Amino acid sequence: MTGPNGSFSLRPSDKDAIVSAPFGGGRNVLAAVNKYPGAGYRGWNGTLIEEVSAFRLDVEQLYDIHVLLSRTDSGTVLDVRNDAVASTAGYGSSRVPEIEIRNEFRFPDGEAAILDQRVLVSPTAPALLIDNRARFADERGHSLFTLASLGMDDPRTGDDVEEAVRRHEDGYDFVVAHDGARYLAIAQRNPETGQTTFDGQRIGLQGVDSGPDRSAWQDLYVDGDGSLTETTRREGKVDAAIGLHAGADTDVRWTTGIGFGGSEREAIDNVRWPLDAGYERERTTFEAFWESWHETLSSSPPADATARELYELSVTSLKCAQDRRGGIIAGAFKPEHFSYRYIWPRDLVIMIQALAAVGATPEARRALDWLDHVQIDDHATDERGTDRYGTWWQNYYADGSDHWRELQLDQVGGPIYAHWLLYEETGDDALLEAHYPMSRRAADFLLSWDDGGFPKRHQDPWEEIWGHTTEGSAAAIAGLRSMAELAEAAGDDAYAERCRERADAWASNFRAYCFEEDGLLGAHYVTASDPEYADSPAADRRPDGAVFMAYWPWNVVAADDETMRSTLEHADGPPWRAKRTPCLGRYPGDDYTPTGVDEDGGWPICEAYADVVRWQGGHDPDAVADYLHHHAPEWATSANLLPERVDGAGRSRWNANLLWSQAAYVLLAESLRRGEPYGMAPGK
Repeated sequence: MTGPNGSFSLRPSDKDAIVSAPFGGGRNVLAAVNKYPGAGYRGWNGTLIEEVSAFRLDVEQLYDIHVLLSRTDSGTVLDVRNDAVASTAGYGSSRVPEIEIRNEFRFPDGEAAILDQRVLVSPTAPALLIDNRARFADERGHSLFTLASLGMDDPRTGDDVEEAVRRHEDGYDFVVAHDGARYLAIAQRNPETGQTTFDGQRIGLQGVDSGPDRSAWQDLYVDGDGSLTETTRREGKVDAAIGLHAGADTDVRWTTGIGFGGSEREAIDNVRWPLDAGYERERTTFEAFWESWHETLSSSPPADATARELYELSVTSLKCAQDRRGGIIAGAFKPEHFSYRYIWPRDLVIMIQALAAVGATPEARRALDWLDHVQIDDHATDERGTDRYGTWWQNYYADGSDHWRELQLDQVGGPIYAHWLLYEETGDDALLEAHYPMSRRAADFLLSWDDGGFPKRHQDPWEEIWGHTTEGSAAAIAGLRSMAELAEAAGDDAYAERCRERADAWASNFRAYCFEEDGLLGAHYVTASDPEYADSPAADRRPDGAVFMAYWPWNVVAADDETMRSTLEHADGPPWRAKRTPCLGRYPGDDYTPTGVDEDGGWPICEAYADVVRWQGGHDPDAVADYLHHHAPEWATSANLLPERVDGAGRSRWNANLLWSQAAYVLLAESLRRGEPYGMAPGK
């Protein structure tokens, strides 16, 4: 994302909508749309296409794509993000994720203008298509500009330097950029006039505010008079602007295309073919592809129109965010100075659970296969000196290389559970056999990670505390019980018995390790006992939203157990939940927020797990139905996707959209339809 001066900014960014294609060349492209204001940027009111990736969903190739409107008589230039007076962003359909954007403008003399955009990914080629329609109030003359801040940002190296050059081939003008491995080509076409050339272009260096290398943003928006100082080539951290003169036309349509490839020729072809076909033809195919994918599912959306939309959009977003290698990124947003475009095995396990629930078996199996391929199958040692053979690293780049490396037991027991769940759903002995070595290696590690009757210490699910965590320990128990079922199915009865015995021993000590009679709010489960370092509130004193996973899906503590009932009593009011909306936070005093201090608010995933306990434990039989039909719709983005966190009034506060939130919504809907929680791990 570019800052006000056009340079790349690492400020927090949320996303209101994402788009990709379900299969074909387009499934290699993911684009996000951000409606401002969000967490910050209170002076901006526009909606912008941001953080476009291709071939690897964790490698951005475009930070953002601006449209700028200029008045010919005055040279006044208005930017879609900085100067729109109002904007909207949403999907035209919950099953077909074409994004619809409207930005409204007002020039200094009062002239109004509207920019409508439709955004999709070509279903047949790795290309992003943007249908633009600008309407002006009078005929004094206008020009339109598309400005792209190029990234090609590899998160492993931080290298986002590339070369960009203007080309003219096959009747089109292109701006082609590359970093030596990745290529993209930008072009445009006016479907009414047939124009495929630029009315001027500039390639500049981001952040440079003077001289011949000054950025296209600086030249056009900051210093400019509604025209471009033309350049045809630059090398470095580049941005590029291309022009289209509207003249006296008051209603102008044009299509912008961005093609991606492994060579310049591929990138050019991948954008030219969809532009030649035209947006409407590409849209028809895009719609057909998505509808055909949804028809393969066994999903049962809620009857209520609002809940149905959230449900179908949640399923659609899971498909959009699956990398071609099988992993699903946690989210296409930046909370601080890092991205959620990594793959956490724990998050992926819950997404597999949701995909299985709706019958998206090929996607679930691809995700499980990804887990198998990235499992640590050598004797790699982490920073604590632990031999991590059989486990998973904390999170991964999309290509399977490791990123963060701490040990979390929900990311060891969870993949075994996912294997068991898919085997239960499919009854496919080939699936049992294919991933049996993976699950056996993980179970061997869990069996070794015994501290004399309970799992040894490990990192909590929020990645803040090292101790005997409640949720992670429950996941380890569920992993061993799942392994026992798999081993029994494979004819390894002795190993099955060994896993069950260890799981039962750990479960018998669960209360002693994880429940605090005199906790911060009273008697309740805590984040972790014996924490490695102090926190405020202390991890062994505070209640924690993740503890409700000990019931579902890990099936270690019953929903009506006295310890779970006691914990739930404290979740109904401050300081653990948001004041003005029924959304539970991670724990009291949580400062993982945009401001870095404790804020009133909650996490939809925490509320989801608590509501299942309320539902099944008899505390509130309507809790899940209320979540689906009344509460979650209040927490969604403008495009009806769910965030990681909401504020005290239930407004999307930070980190949207979170794919774990989408998975939880699907799972609650499927559980309510079945009359019982879907995907409970094997019990004692």
